[in-house]
Order: sequence, then structure tokens, then C-alpha cells
Amino acid sequence: MSKIIQVLKKIAPLSEDDCDKFLKITTTSQLKKGDCWIESGKKNDKIAFLEDGYLRKFYVMEGNEITDFFYFENDFCADLPSIIDNSSPHACIVAMQKTTLTIFSYNDFNELCKTAPALEHLHRVIVEFTFLRFYKRTVSFILHTPKERYQELLVTNPQILQNATQYHIASYLGISPQHLSRLRAEN
Repeated sequence: MSKIIQVLKKIAPLSEDDCDKFLKITTTSQLKKGDCWIESGKKNDKIAFLEDGYLRKFYVMEGNEITDFFYFENDFCADLPSIIDNSSPHACIVAMQKTTLTIFSYNDFNELCKTAPALEHLHRVIVEFTFLRFYKRTVSFILHTPKERYQELLVTNPQILQNATQYHIASYLGISPQHLSRLRAEN
């Protein structure tokens, strides 16, 4: 059984027929370190499941990259606002190491959901999970100090600390690399 099907079955019970139909709309893609999966300004209606590797989502503002998110093995990755709004994404998503993706079209998945209630349920759960993930990140910038965000990162996402550069981690936390060094020294 493919890795994506194993993960999907943990989210929602799927029949073998549902799995077969879903797999028919997927393709596999290999990215090398530095390859863009989603480019700012270029429309994309695809969703990716990370088989292995990791991706970094960032925005460019005044020539500086501002890291918004990291995606690791077994994560789903997409720029859902641009897909739903049928607009071009503002962010870039780039491979930070060799990465394997299972990719499917959001529109194809929506069409498939019309004929398979279990997939419709799965779709809803994934969208809810994505909303909560970004909601929690937004709330953390409003309610928590940089130190609290760093401590939360230590507990909830140690793979970021193990894989990402200090510059990218600092950007993700909304602080300077020097401030991150001070927080690391305190722990």
C-alpha cells in the first residue's frame, strides 16, 4: 500500500475502490534541492503529499525571504487560498533537499469527492486541519512572545530545528538570527 493511502486511511476510512479512484488522479514528482514547487505569481491548482524530503514556504518582501512554513514527510502542501480564490499565489514553496511528492489536482479531487462520500469527508478534514494549523500560527504571533514561540517549536516541531538553517528558523519565528541565538543559549 502506498504511503499516501496509509496516511489517508488514518484520517478517514476509505474503501479499496475509493483508494483506487484517488490514486488514478495522482502523479509522482521528484524535486532537487532548490527546485520550486510553487512559484509566486504562477497559478497552481495542485496539492502535494510529501513522501520524503522537506519544503519551505516563503514570501519575498523588499528583497528578503520571510519563511512562513515548513512541510515534512507525510504533510500535505498547497497554497489553498490561491487555489480556492483561483488566483496566483504570493508565496514560493521550494525543496530544501531532494524531495518526492505525490501530486493531485484540487479540482480533480473535488470532482472525485462528488462520487465518493468518504473522500468528501477526507477533503473536509484536510481543509479543517490546514485551517487550524495556520490559525494557530497566526494566534501565536498575536498572543505569544518570540521566546514562547521558540519554546513551542522545540516541543511541537523539532524537525524544523534539526533541518532548517538558523536564518530560516529565525524568519519563521519572526525574529533576527541573533535573537534566535540568544534564545538557544537560554535553553
